[in-house]
Amino acid sequence: MNFEQTIYPLTEFLTDNNFLVVYKEQHFIKYSTNSTVITVAYANLEYLFFTHVGQNSKSLIELTPIAIKEVFKDNSFQFQSTLTIENLISFLETSGKLIVSGDKKVFKELTEFSERQSREYSRQIIQSQNIQGADKAWAQRDYVNFIKYIDRTEKELLPESYLKKYKIAVDKLQRHTE
Repeated sequence: MNFEQTIYPLTEFLTDNNFLVVYKEQHFIKYSTNSTVITVAYANLEYLFFTHVGQNSKSLIELTPIAIKEVFKDNSFQFQSTLTIENLISFLETSGKLIVSGDKKVFKELTEFSERQSREYSRQIIQSQNIQGADKAWAQRDYVNFIKYIDRTEKELLPESYLKKYKIAVDKLQRHTE
């Protein structure tokens, strides 16, 4: 794949909209105006493009189909993991015009979306770690720690089997202390 050739339509579109190419290397390009930065990178191993947008290089947010759906209410790319160059141009010409124009509100919304995604991802990791700890404690018949791990989870998200085990663990500990 010739990166330069593949991104040429995007480069042409963005330069027509007052962007400059401010940095370029083998599979990476950075476009910029006074109010917007757009980067595009190509991952050889995955055959995918990754696009980031922001007001400056320090505030870049990945532009994913999920972000486009949530922030821009645009379902055009919902069944894709990333955007192609053609998708990106199409998006920037339509619902993504606010990125091209440097609208601060849209960058704020993208940042808030990214932070929500990050919090959700962290919450899921913590839930998973607590479930794994509970499983290990249960296997070792360590009911005290099993209960501690389950108490740290979001119980409403647990399968019913954990709630039954929780009741068993509480009962065993109560019987043990009587």
